[in-house]
Amino acid sequence: MIVTDELRPAQRPAVDLLLERTRAHDGVAALDEAALFALHAERADGTLHLLLADSSSDSPGSADSSAPARALAYASVLPDGTAQGAVDPEVRRRGLGSRLLDAVLERRPDAGIWAHGALDASLAFLRERGLEPVRELLTMRRVLGQGADGDAGIPAREPRDPAIALDAFDPARDADAWVRVNARAFAGHPEQGRLTRADLDERMAQPWFRADDLHVARRDGELLGFVWVKREEAEDPRSAPDAEIYAVGTDPDAAGQGVAGALLNRALRALAADGVGAATLYVEGDNTPALGLYEHLGFDVSGRDLQFRRGRGAGSSDATDA
Repeated sequence: MIVTDELRPAQRPAVDLLLERTRAHDGVAALDEAALFALHAERADGTLHLLLADSSSDSPGSADSSAPARALAYASVLPDGTAQGAVDPEVRRRGLGSRLLDAVLERRPDAGIWAHGALDASLAFLRERGLEPVRELLTMRRVLGQGADGDAGIPAREPRDPAIALDAFDPARDADAWVRVNARAFAGHPEQGRLTRADLDERMAQPWFRADDLHVARRDGELLGFVWVKREEAEDPRSAPDAEIYAVGTDPDAAGQGVAGALLNRALRALAADGVGAATLYVEGDNTPALGLYEHLGFDVSGRDLQFRRGRGAGSSDATDA
């Protein structure tokens, strides 16, 4: 097993192929965005990478030492202790997942292990190993279509305070203010609230970023909240693409002013007018106010992820992975 804080560039394509095979088989991505950023980071960022590769004579890379061996299993542990990974569907139930999990927990006993998609086999495996679910992340989806005015029948909505204006994000003007509002809005969130200006810059450098898709609310020029949209390319060019409501945040000082609802309506109307087929978003399962808002806007739960942690008295076992 390779355990490193920085994968070699030649190893990353092998992991990418593993992730593609896993997604095609399971119907869900094995890594979230933060883990994908860490996988392709140009320098060590505190993430721990664990890789099991095929060293057999007929594996890719055996005949040509410059080519990477086939990745059979991979896991990463981010600096905040969240961990996730994948085992190639062709080699499951051979103990590879157990080896990875043991290695993760040996180095980070407090690791939060994500089971993306809450697949039955993954849940059974983690429970057999004595891990317990501690966090639920729901996926919600709303079909947009198009209304008579091209807005999917979504009425325009304004904040309760008429002094609050809705606008598009201006990177030169709003970047530092966005980091500040995001930190305040997600002060108790284990991932989102820790984003820095460098993290924002990294996301703005992505091909999908469009300043017009980061809707903001201002009062007297001060940023109060935002709804960030990430558009996705349609896998089938004959179908309408989907979009993700990437992040929704309101400064606590502006709570109760209808900022999030107004910005969401603005974002959904813009997506519908552009022919986007549906919008998805992620929300903590215990965030009752947000769930209520999203349900009111027509979103329904379409999936979930669970995070597990080691329970009291749990240790290593000889169980094989599902």
